[in-house]
Amino acid sequence: MWLLALVLMVTGTACGQAAMSRTNARTFARKALIHIGFIGVSVDRTVTLASYRSPDPKFRNEKAVEVWRTRSTVPEGTIELYVPRKGNTAVFVRDEASAGGPLLTDRQFRSLRDFRLNPAADRRRNHLRGPTIAAVVLAVLVACGLFVAVIGGRTGRRDEHAEEPEGEPQPERPEPASVL
Repeated sequence: MWLLALVLMVTGTACGQAAMSRTNARTFARKALIHIGFIGVSVDRTVTLASYRSPDPKFRNEKAVEVWRTRSTVPEGTIELYVPRKGNTAVFVRDEASAGGPLLTDRQFRSLRDFRLNPAADRRRNHLRGPTIAAVVLAVLVACGLFVAVIGGRTGRRDEHAEEPEGEPQPERPEPASVL
């Protein structure tokens, strides 16, 4: 029974991050751009699946990451974000101001780098709520059963009113010694 409770709890809590859908990637892009200070954010409906490998030499040996490519329009220009399917942050940004040149300020870029959101996590959390509740209820029932067994076992082990067998004299207990 304990094993079943443990399996249910591990299943409910030890899974990796939920994979984002196209809709989740659009939600991420919209909320990220609003977070860094843009208004009038419009994320294109077309979100494409791609692979991204960082050009940074320290990540050259890393495998490519599956990403959703989103393209957003703001009054000042366009922003393309690469959002990993299994993650909670943008891994690449391409920005262009309508007048030409970069659109994001250094402060906005840092804020985007630190922004974390995985809309798919709510879906996963709701999906795992049932097994987690079942595991907790099962663990409580097992603990109550063990408690009752221990209490019942203690009172059943020694019967104070049991008759002593006849014919066997009980050894006398010596009186405790006292110091005068």
